[in-house]
Amino acid sequence: MLIVPIGDKDSRRTTPWVCILLILINTLIYAWTTHRDYQRDEPLTAEQENRLADHEASLLLQWLMHKDSNRYADAISMDSRGPDLMWSFGWYDREFAHYVQQQWQQQPPPTQWRNLRQKLDSWLADDSTMRWGLIPNEMSLTTLLSSQFMHGSWFHLLGNMLFLIVFGIAMERHWGSLRFIGAYLISGVGAALLFIAKDPHSGIPLVGASGAISGLMGLFVGTYRLQRLEFFYSLGFLFGSFRAPALVLFPVWLGWELVQAATAQTNVAYMAHAGGLLTGLAIAFCLPYTRPQKAASDTHKGAARDTLRQAPVPRLSQQLAEQLRFSDAQAHCRQQLNSTPTSLPQWCFFLEMGARVQQLPGAMMESIKALREQPGSDALLGQVWKEFETLGGQVHTLPAPYQLLLAELAWRQKQRHKATAILTALQASDWQHPRLEALSQKLANA
Repeated sequence: MLIVPIGDKDSRRTTPWVCILLILINTLIYAWTTHRDYQRDEPLTAEQENRLADHEASLLLQWLMHKDSNRYADAISMDSRGPDLMWSFGWYDREFAHYVQQQWQQQPPPTQWRNLRQKLDSWLADDSTMRWGLIPNEMSLTTLLSSQFMHGSWFHLLGNMLFLIVFGIAMERHWGSLRFIGAYLISGVGAALLFIAKDPHSGIPLVGASGAISGLMGLFVGTYRLQRLEFFYSLGFLFGSFRAPALVLFPVWLGWELVQAATAQTNVAYMAHAGGLLTGLAIAFCLPYTRPQKAASDTHKGAARDTLRQAPVPRLSQQLAEQLRFSDAQAHCRQQLNSTPTSLPQWCFFLEMGARVQQLPGAMMESIKALREQPGSDALLGQVWKEFETLGGQVHTLPAPYQLLLAELAWRQKQRHKATAILTALQASDWQHPRLEALSQKLANA
């Protein structure tokens, strides 16, 4: 089963640098660890593997019978009682190694068995997966984090990175880079802790970013909640799309992971996925409280308190946007702004709807024109300008008089570099205005 969001949830066009960095780090780490492991010699010859399997195969079946009936049934179904059985079910499991040690305490092993086992253990201790993967019965803070960047195969890596692109870019643009990376890592830790809670004595390492990425899925539905979004689904040979409130998908995703954890006979860490989903959803309800208050310059603190009021976006405007009626949503928001002209959320929504209908410069011009008439509006207009640029807007796409207004705003807010950049572009276009000359003189004398 596959259900993922499609379409553009957020018109912001900021470059998702953290997502890009995560993809690069995961890819480079996998390439390095794979190369490192391939460079090492095999721990045992074929003959030595057979000898060690002769000593330990019966112990493995005995251990599996008491520990995990499903894995025991799978092991019994294998024709081999040699190295293939041991590599599949025992030698990569630290808990089985501890079980062997316990048996030795009761009955000292032959020297040959002890030497072969020590040679294998020494080799496994330096294996990348065993060294940096999260082993529940040997948990450490280091492996809680390092395991999130380890992968078992190129296919494993590719699948996780595709889901990181689908959910990560949207969440980084919505919450910002710092909150996004914090949510990503905390989700990975939450996923690991639920994986450990399911079987705290397990010696099998957990590797992969899927727990953290499942956290982004939980963060996604917790962010958009009751907003109706478009989703693509694939169930066997059936596929298509549907619209639903984002939060409706959470019990579907979580239920799928729990059912798979209870029934599927694979090495996939479904409980880690469930832990990530739960952690991500919890983070989504906490993140709004971490937003810093917008601080204006010292000169305009009094005006900022009056200007940056947080009147919410009208519900009808949001509903129209959810129905993809962006022009109607913008028109309704425009009407609302006549009575609440100092609402930053409404102006940001107004710009976003303009971006949706490919009329962002026009929306910015309306914003500048309306806010110029509001007393003490510099702080608010500065925030609207910032949102304009976040949505991908560029000052040079505006008519020259509006560029000059923004240059003067930048000067008043002591942003000389922005004022100078706009001024230089206007002078290069041979556009003239007395206020342009006055601003040029101010910058020259500053």
